[in-house]
Amino acid sequence: MFDWLLRHVLLRGLPSETAEACIRHPEVSALLRFRFAYLFAFHAPVLVPLLELLGGQPSGPGDPSLSVLSLGLASLTMVLADVPTGFYADRHGSKAALRLGLLATNVIMMGFLALGVVRALLPASSGLLGLGAAVVLLLEASIGVSLALLSGADTVLFLQVAKRSGIPGLLHSSFEGVGSSIRYLGTMVAVLIGSLLYDLATRLLPEVAVRTAVQSGLFGLTVLAEVVALFQLAKLHDDHSPVRRPGLRELAAGFAAILRFPRFFAEMWLLSMAAAVALFAVYLVQSPLSRLATQLASQVPWLWPTYTLVAVLGYYACSVGSQRYARHRGESLAVVPQRSLGLAGLSWLLLLLLPLCLWLFDGSALRSGILLGGAAVLCLAYNYIRGFIEPYSAATLIRFMQEQGGQVPVSVISGFNSLKRGAHFGYSAVFYLLQQRSQRTDPDARLSQSLTWLALGFLLVCLPVLGSLRSPKTAE
Repeated sequence: MFDWLLRHVLLRGLPSETAEACIRHPEVSALLRFRFAYLFAFHAPVLVPLLELLGGQPSGPGDPSLSVLSLGLASLTMVLADVPTGFYADRHGSKAALRLGLLATNVIMMGFLALGVVRALLPASSGLLGLGAAVVLLLEASIGVSLALLSGADTVLFLQVAKRSGIPGLLHSSFEGVGSSIRYLGTMVAVLIGSLLYDLATRLLPEVAVRTAVQSGLFGLTVLAEVVALFQLAKLHDDHSPVRRPGLRELAAGFAAILRFPRFFAEMWLLSMAAAVALFAVYLVQSPLSRLATQLASQVPWLWPTYTLVAVLGYYACSVGSQRYARHRGESLAVVPQRSLGLAGLSWLLLLLLPLCLWLFDGSALRSGILLGGAAVLCLAYNYIRGFIEPYSAATLIRFMQEQGGQVPVSVISGFNSLKRGAHFGYSAVFYLLQQRSQRTDPDARLSQSLTWLALGFLLVCLPVLGSLRSPKTAE
């Protein structure tokens, strides 16, 4: 069956003889199966609602602050772990880094599953349930380390195997684009199945404890998918090419060099801030989407697949954003200031969408429906922005370095990735504090207030660099 999927879907853009050679080649076939399965995260589209259930709701029902903070913490630990995990990959190879990262992820997923079972079995009055928040934070922080192990190592191993196969059409580095599309399709399938199972449990299991345990089973399904990926990974040979990540000294040198070009630094700062807020918002809107979709489905039963539809379309929007980047990858660097400013401005305006909906429709019977629509728009729009910015910013950095004759070191790419992840943690932490300090009991009003203040903060971190957009590109 997977061979049919490779032939007619995953490798459809390649010449037929190349696709057939990939299917017949044992190592390449195992490589493609690994790429399809290793990010088969069934829990991904409903991670925030699940974390709300597992960690408890310290500020009342429907409060996503702890869940969002834990995801931001994963970004922070990923930044901190990037250098030591890079040293591990340097010493042991990309395959070893992938294997350790997947094994660590499986242990963490089993931890989430166990937490779900414990919350279902223990009575609500049990003092042990208060530990749920700490466990969620610990597990999500650990996820950042496992993601750092996976980051970059999959690309290195993918291109190694493709080059070693000798199959025409696989020898150019652009074949990584085929690998990315296979990985993305695997995630799409997992998102669809995970969302459907989550919605089905919500509809069929009214008892909260039982529903929590069953929905936590999505973490177990993710483990099964990664076991399949580990089995395929074992079939691959590693040439042990080092996966070199810059150390802290190199990152500092990279930023010092880029600061000599104030306009370009301002452009990349705006792109990094917009990417960080998009990453924050993509996770955040899972909570109101799930809650509002469930409320409406209880009144209009045929609306129960709403969350599933929006989750799948969100990942599709991410793909569309990446495709749009492909159409703009050859544009002049002179366009980047306007595009950076436009994306940052759009991100800021979207952050105000839910508060605006609440203000316009406060007290209206249509408020839940309007807010659901606003959350859905945010999900699609921010996924689209994220899909566009991530490859666009990396390509812009590389082109700028080439124009400057290599004066800007490669480590600056890792530096801006760390900046984006660090900003994501910052947004998440500020949102958590705002939610905890809010005096409002209505979850929609509390969310609206927090997002309004967060939008103001986002504007403040963007304003200082706007004047630099008029500076020349080259060093003075």
